[in-house]
Amino acid sequence: MKITEVKTYNLKYPLVEPFANSRGWSKARSAGVVEIRTDTGITGWGEGLSIPSQSMADTHLIGKNPFDVELIWDAVCQQGSGNIAAISAVDIALWDIMGKALDLPVYRLLGGAFRDRIPAYASGLFKKDKPDITEALMDEAKRYVDAGFPAVKMKIGFGEAYDVKNVAAVRQAIGDSILLAVDANCGYDVGTAIDVGRKIAGNDLFWYEEPITTDDVEGYVEIRHALKIRIAGGEGLRGRWAFRDLIQKRGLDIVQPDISIAGGFTECRKIAAMASANYVRILPHMWGSSIRLAATLHWQATIPDSPKALNPIPSLFEFDMTENRLRTDLAKAPVRAVDGFVPVPQEPGLGIEIDREVLERYAV
Repeated sequence: MKITEVKTYNLKYPLVEPFANSRGWSKARSAGVVEIRTDTGITGWGEGLSIPSQSMADTHLIGKNPFDVELIWDAVCQQGSGNIAAISAVDIALWDIMGKALDLPVYRLLGGAFRDRIPAYASGLFKKDKPDITEALMDEAKRYVDAGFPAVKMKIGFGEAYDVKNVAAVRQAIGDSILLAVDANCGYDVGTAIDVGRKIAGNDLFWYEEPITTDDVEGYVEIRHALKIRIAGGEGLRGRWAFRDLIQKRGLDIVQPDISIAGGFTECRKIAAMASANYVRILPHMWGSSIRLAATLHWQATIPDSPKALNPIPSLFEFDMTENRLRTDLAKAPVRAVDGFVPVPQEPGLGIEIDREVLERYAV
């Protein structure tokens, strides 16, 4: 089997209702998609934060065997100097091809699934242009609980007054039995992150995500030692090298690689092994189209509970609840959460079929 063609797509879906995290407003959702075709007629799909260049495809992909994922990854990466976000898209597509060629879902190629459905947390609760944002957040959070989600995550990082008031309001809305995580999207410095963290800690938070910029390893260590809250982060890091110090210096309780940014299946397996060797929990980040959603499910299904226990801390899947037709319409049979659980695709490869009409509609 040989790769014969590589096509790339930049997708953009304009939002009906913009929303904001601590870093700015979002008016559209985007995705970088790669389609890799082979001489056997099998096509693989991948998604990355960016897409490979034509020169990358011509030099490292055309004519290669898609099963040579390690060789291709190493050649493209050139010891960390390559565009790892683009390599992520290529790598996911290669694993999709391998699964289809062997008539097996990707999770079986990765060693098998520890779970065939994954408990999910509803990822939403952004800042929006509402007359009463607190009331809007409470109503949204109640909808997630009513839909059966055992956990929710909300956006903070908008200043002490906003965060303290609205975290307490969301906790009140969801009750005491639902897990609550908060995400500051790197919106604070160390001192402010600690100060706000102490003031919201009384709301029984499951984790405090990305309070500061991710490359500030010493800052994360300081925050983790100062607060009695699990600290999470790492969604924007690329390649195992970027994760090494944060994991080995125990700057995080929960590391959150994104399969479409960190390097695809091939690299994320190595990051997971590093985290496991250092007793750091790994919960993948997911924020993308149907392709990234399916890929993350296959990978997360293969990550064992750690530590093993009769009632282990759940391997929570990030289920994006925001408006995004790239996630809900790009696959002909979209993956959905049912009663707070997300099923792992069982068809060969990634287990999804791309709707080309939707692909072309949002290609720019």
